[in-house]
Amino acid sequence: MRPWFARNVDSPLGRLDARVKLALGFFMSVQVVLAGSPFCLLLLAVVGLLVYVSGRPTAFQVKLTAISLVLLVWGVMLSQGFFYAEHPRTVLVQLLPPNPLFRDGLNIYRQGLRYGLVQSLRLTAVLLTGYAICFTTEPDQFFRGLVAMRAPYSVSFMAVTAIRFIPIVAQEFATVRAAMRLKGYRPFQHGVRDTLATEVAGLRPVLAGAVRRSEEVALAIVTRGFAFGQKRTSLHETRLHPGHWAALLAMLALLLAVAACKALFWLYLAEIYYAPALRGLYQFTRDWL
Repeated sequence: MRPWFARNVDSPLGRLDARVKLALGFFMSVQVVLAGSPFCLLLLAVVGLLVYVSGRPTAFQVKLTAISLVLLVWGVMLSQGFFYAEHPRTVLVQLLPPNPLFRDGLNIYRQGLRYGLVQSLRLTAVLLTGYAICFTTEPDQFFRGLVAMRAPYSVSFMAVTAIRFIPIVAQEFATVRAAMRLKGYRPFQHGVRDTLATEVAGLRPVLAGAVRRSEEVALAIVTRGFAFGQKRTSLHETRLHPGHWAALLAMLALLLAVAACKALFWLYLAEIYYAPALRGLYQFTRDWL
């Protein structure tokens, strides 16, 4: 197994129940949508970083996460730098002068890069939390957590089976890439077209292996008489401890509080409902949320 697929189950985050970690992922996903101010987004990114550190990632996992974050932040900043439409805006780099296709030309705007940096904090918080959950949870823990949450057994089984395939497919892809390098392949050595054709050809054995392995798994399930409709038990039952319940209730309370503040503020902006006694709440939501 590749080093970045190691499961850090002995870390503080890894010892949590899978349901708590799934709830944490849902909590962060909703909070980054509700948040609007740079301070709140930065706070969520810091929380995501703390969650990630609590998973005690390995050096390989840190490298994978760093590469993902660099590509993510740079991509969001660059896209916003190109398509920023608010005013005022300052041209930082002009790639193309004004023309019939681009009325204002093709530019990178300073304000767009800044706006993209702030907005990338949303994805940063979710990415760090998601990586932390994946690096600290075994597939069977995911499965028991989903079943305990009353998710359909068939859906849970297929989802966990797909998760188990990810390291295998990644290993096969790495093997194919190593074979291509041994045969003298170098990206862009013979042009972009040749590189694209070679990359597509390299994916064919990986996809073929995935299809063949899925057929073998399906055949093994059928020959063993496995049926989704039968009642099944688990060797290790999952139970929520008082600390888990406290964490779930705290996340639920905070999520509802932020949602209520944003809803009241939106009603105020839309001139649907206004209460003078809530002026402090409106000001707090405008400045910090």
